[in-house]
Order: sequence, then structure tokens, then C-alpha cells
Amino acid sequence: MERKIWTYEEARKILPYVRSITEEYYSSVNELHRELKDEILRENEQEAKEAQLEELLIDWAEKIRDLGVEVKGLWLVDFDNGSGYYCWHLGEEDLLFEHGYDEGFSGRRPIRDNDEEKE
Repeated sequence: MERKIWTYEEARKILPYVRSITEEYYSSVNELHRELKDEILRENEQEAKEAQLEELLIDWAEKIRDLGVEVKGLWLVDFDNGSGYYCWHLGEEDLLFEHGYDEGFSGRRPIRDNDEEKE
């Protein structure tokens, strides 16, 4: 897939869809995780649920990547803006952070309000 470059407006426009997909998978993963943690399962059931958990995570990542959004970690996505990334993590209500190509999650900073493109 060709690299997608996002304007801030484009990224914010698709973010509710990205959030919806992520919340759906997060809920399913948490339910499975709870079952694995709280229930005593036979070995074959345990293995089947673990495989299902892995498949859910792979499916989530593929759906996000199919949109042209980069998956950077569990429930963490980046929108390539041509000079770095707009960064979103599950639980954040909007697209509020950015970082350069060589910085990761720890290098996130608030998106500058003075960029004309972002108004």
C-alpha cells in the first residue's frame, strides 16, 4: 500500500471511525482476557481463546492499516503528516498530539495551534 499523507483535517475526520473500530476490538479483547484470567479452562479451550485473542489483535491492526493509518502499538495509531505523525491512543477524545519520525510515543507533544492548516 502506498504511504498515505494526512492533513490534520483529514485525520480528524476519520478519527471517529478509527476510534469506533478500536473501541469495538478493545471491548472484545478485554472480554476474552477476562475469561482467560478469571475462568479455569481446559487446555484446549485455553489455547483456543488465546488464539482468538491473537486473531482479534491482528484483525484490528489490519483494519486500521487498510485505512492508511499506521499501527504503532496496542490501541496506538499514527497518521503520517509528511513531516512526522499525528498520534492518537485509545482514551483520547481527539487528535491532540504529534511527534517527529524519529520520536515515539514518549516524544509526543501537543499539536501546535498556530499551524494554519490545522485550523
